[in-house]
Amino acid sequence: MKNLLVTVALAATALTAVPATAAQILYLSGSNYAEAVHNDGQAAGNSITLKTQPGGYLVDYTANAGAALTPNGNGFGKQNGPFSLVTVDPLTVGFSKMGFTLTPGGKNNLNYKFDVLVNFVGGGSQLLSGLLPSNGKVDIWADTGEVFDSLTIQNLQGRAKSKDSWAPYNFSDIRHTSFDAVALMTAVPEPATWAMMIIGFGAVGSMVRRRRRTQAFA
Repeated sequence: MKNLLVTVALAATALTAVPATAAQILYLSGSNYAEAVHNDGQAAGNSITLKTQPGGYLVDYTANAGAALTPNGNGFGKQNGPFSLVTVDPLTVGFSKMGFTLTPGGKNNLNYKFDVLVNFVGGGSQLLSGLLPSNGKVDIWADTGEVFDSLTIQNLQGRAKSKDSWAPYNFSDIRHTSFDAVALMTAVPEPATWAMMIIGFGAVGSMVRRRRRTQAFA
């Protein structure tokens, strides 16, 4: 029995160590995604809850400690900072694609880079890094079969020339957030999660069979 448990533990560890995701940052022009996040007179705060149109899904925005997010006007607008990171979390649905526009808090003539930490439905995360384009528009896409749970935009850095060192900056605002919603009941679990479940069922089955054999010989 002990050998079986050790085997299960080692297999689970190996599976969880293998990344099963391949999200990516894209820079696309064109229309927004199906659900657009709207301001509707919400008060400023470190964490604010907005609503999409047309689906009416609730979306939490949470900034770093000590920072406040201020919805700027009503409609498909922007959420002002400054903030060093912001987490965007649709509360009742997952999403396969999300687009937004970021404004850096530094000078316009700087080159900027940033990170996005994406969290997946079913477990697992992936850190993406990219350059911030001059128009600030960024798209995040999940791989086929993957569904995002939330994402955190963070670690903005800027420099004027390639020979200069990168320096940290805050984001000034995030605006025009939209996404393609995925119902959580249809989300596909991580392959590693499926594998761990199968191993667990196999371990339980082995224990039951061994117990039956023990009772039969008793």
